[in-house]
Amino acid sequence: MHRRQSILSHRPKTSSDVDDDTYTSAAPPPHTMKRTISQTFPTHYQHDVKDTNMLDAVNEATMHADGLSQHSQASSFSRAFGAVAGSFTRQKTRRRMSSVSSATPAQRRRGSIHSLFESLPSSSTSQKSTMDQQRMPLQHQDSGIPTFQLQPQSTSSKAFAPFKRLSSMRRRPTASGPSTDITKTLFTPAVSYPSQSVPGAAARQAAAAANQDRQNQLRREQEHTHRFLNGLITTSMRDDDIKDNESGVDMTCASPIVRADSVTEKKMSELANTSHWGHANSVTVDPFQRLPAELATTVLSNLDAASLVRAERVSRSWNEHASSPHVWRNVFLRKHEPEVHVSPAPIQMGGLGTGKMAGGNPAPAQDWKQMFRARSTIDGRWKTGTPAAIYLNGHTDSVYCCQFDENKAITGSRDRTIRVWDLKTYKCIRVYGGPNHRPTANTPPPMEERPERVISHASLNGTKVGNEIYTVPADYHDASILCLQYDSEIMVTGSSDYTCIVWDITGDEYVPMYRLRGHEAGVLDVCLDDKYIISCSKDAMIKVWDRKTGNCVRTLKGHRGPVNAVQLRGNFLVSASGDGVAKLWNLETGVSIKDFPSEDRGLAAVEFSDDAKYVLAGGNDHVVYKFDASTGELVHSRVKHDGLVRSLFLDAFNGRIVSGSYDQSIQVSDYETGQTYAVYKNWTTSWILSAKSDYRRVVATSQDGRTLILDFGHNVPGSELLAGSK
Repeated sequence: MHRRQSILSHRPKTSSDVDDDTYTSAAPPPHTMKRTISQTFPTHYQHDVKDTNMLDAVNEATMHADGLSQHSQASSFSRAFGAVAGSFTRQKTRRRMSSVSSATPAQRRRGSIHSLFESLPSSSTSQKSTMDQQRMPLQHQDSGIPTFQLQPQSTSSKAFAPFKRLSSMRRRPTASGPSTDITKTLFTPAVSYPSQSVPGAAARQAAAAANQDRQNQLRREQEHTHRFLNGLITTSMRDDDIKDNESGVDMTCASPIVRADSVTEKKMSELANTSHWGHANSVTVDPFQRLPAELATTVLSNLDAASLVRAERVSRSWNEHASSPHVWRNVFLRKHEPEVHVSPAPIQMGGLGTGKMAGGNPAPAQDWKQMFRARSTIDGRWKTGTPAAIYLNGHTDSVYCCQFDENKAITGSRDRTIRVWDLKTYKCIRVYGGPNHRPTANTPPPMEERPERVISHASLNGTKVGNEIYTVPADYHDASILCLQYDSEIMVTGSSDYTCIVWDITGDEYVPMYRLRGHEAGVLDVCLDDKYIISCSKDAMIKVWDRKTGNCVRTLKGHRGPVNAVQLRGNFLVSASGDGVAKLWNLETGVSIKDFPSEDRGLAAVEFSDDAKYVLAGGNDHVVYKFDASTGELVHSRVKHDGLVRSLFLDAFNGRIVSGSYDQSIQVSDYETGQTYAVYKNWTTSWILSAKSDYRRVVATSQDGRTLILDFGHNVPGSELLAGSK
């Protein structure tokens, strides 16, 4: 008797036949493994149980394998499977009848697999589709494609008797093609019938499409991670500069990872090329799923900011680690925290721009990422030359000197007064001077201001408030105040009256403590540290004073003209003189150890780098010189003005030189190359006499009696976070 070839033997293999966790390529796998009925369903049932009891057992095994706890979903699966299994059982005799060859087509179809699908309840379609999605969890959160498989359980062959009757139909030898797995038959339509004719096919196709979308998304994310890690090794972990697209500023870290760090690079390379199963050139494993949080923070902290921002976009896991405040704190401080090179540390001009401080260290729990963004924006404004202008009005004559911190600025003038300005409100809050130097109303007169002006408060002179803030101290200068410097405890002012006054500034009121006498002409400049006060004079001498007692410790002689400027770094002092020479002194011995001559004429200003490696000097030949402090050789003299260079300030950490000149200009130049990248000319109406800066502003004084602030941080989001504690 000729038997009709089983339709089950020709069912094509689908994507669910392949374990996609181990094979993710678009090409077909080299081979597939056939499942037997014992590998597909649990077999712990009794041989004489009814169909309903068998279905309850299958339901129980299904919940055990998939972790399902909702009884309604398991019952829906049981009813669906019961209809199929019952149909197989009822049609067993028909398929073995010898008259099958003579039966009509309609009769043969009643015994076919198609009739089994027709017997499925249509109401279970949506429930089954929902169950398919819920009982197919990922084997590993980083693995490739989710699969569905019931876990086999050991049992006796006797207990397996009910399923042997079902498997006998599938295991008959056929003319061609392999035998078909019963589980795949239940969940995959036969190729001979259109999918749209099978009840529930649309839901199964939708579930398959959703599953494929999840697979594609997971594969794309893994490929993205793989590409990023490879790029991290080949691009980010180099010494090359990376520029921020918005601000155009250097976003590299101060200490980038270099090729010499072979251990870190090797580990990252291994992670970048290792699959879930440990094989190279396969799906990339997320390294931060394996690394402890502390180690992940350490790794990411070595990236520059631009690479760190890209890392945040790799995946949710990477975003969680890369956006951590601990990571951004390290990145921010590595780039922006100044380094102290000498002891005692030089007096800080302005603010550090590193946020709140606690016990001398940056305070925790700050928005470091926003702070980094604000600093980058401010740095970009320095490069593009776009500050806001703020004018401080009050002095009635030339303002010779200034110093400022984050909260206040102090200025000294030819009008014989000292003024204290609030840098939050930009108003004058205190004036110190003699009883005969009180300013009158309507002084100074209104003057021309730049269009960039954002704040310019009218002078309080002669008003009720102006009279209230004017203070006549116990001691005061009765001549022009030419220079000043202060720290957290004292302020020293030098005057044309040949003396210096040391003030106690720890309280709300500044109190004069003692006067330094010894010079034979006006005191042109002063500097101080924890041990000494240094003053220089038009009498060509430099005097070293004991800070605590006020006694003169030593007098340094060697210049042949007025000593216009001095600066202190540890035990070394530099000075600039009208004789055209800058000198380096050893304070312990009082000996001049190095000379730095200008090419022509005298020097009016001098700066000593924080690491004591370079000396800057400027003067009447209109240029700024940069000398090597150890050899005395000229490095370059590229900064050029159209008049005498009256003021110099070096911000070595931020790489800027700020110079002020009689040509009424302020120039900002690169510390390394000397290249000028910003010139602010005629922002005042007369000579620039002093100009100093910090990370966000330049404070300059002029002969026209005003103080000008060039603020590069005005209205920058997050700039308030950079200010330190009071």
